[in-house]
Amino acid sequence: MWTTLEIILGLLSIALVFVGDKLLIPLWSNAGIACLGLTSIVIGWQAIITRRIVLGRRRRGSRQTYTGLAAILQGVEFNLLGLFLIIVAIMLYENLNAHELALQMARHPGLPLMVFGMLCLIQSVITLIGPLDSQEGPRWTLLIGSLARFLPGILLILIGVVMTGLGVFEILAPNLFDKMGGGFLEALYGIK
Repeated sequence: MWTTLEIILGLLSIALVFVGDKLLIPLWSNAGIACLGLTSIVIGWQAIITRRIVLGRRRRGSRQTYTGLAAILQGVEFNLLGLFLIIVAIMLYENLNAHELALQMARHPGLPLMVFGMLCLIQSVITLIGPLDSQEGPRWTLLIGSLARFLPGILLILIGVVMTGLGVFEILAPNLFDKMGGGFLEALYGIK
């Protein structure tokens, strides 16, 4: 059931974007982007409900199977990606000024910092747990694999904590944040 729904939504989104682009019907293109977001959300919910997700290709041999908490967190990331694509489609449909939105985020980067920080923290847990394939094999292979995941996982934790902390700080004390160097983005874009 899941695979059929994913294939139908994926093909529908590609068709809508392609036909909307060729026939110069922006509504169809926007609907295709939103449908691609729905496809991502379906993939995410499948991973959350079944607690299993397989990423990669069969032919290249780079398939990774995640189970348990790692699969649930992968599902959460797919859901957030789908929500982002749907929001982009709505913004394109409503003709919102993307430049003004980018300037507003440069003035007050708290929310984007928190979102990207949380994504780094989620990805760090996924990295530290690793795929199901990395939990099988000889003991020395498992040790090398876990050490290879340890450094990126710790770096993602540090980046996530710093970004989330800066985001919370900017939301709670924006003037103090700007005085301590948070106005860098405003100076970079030449805005006040």
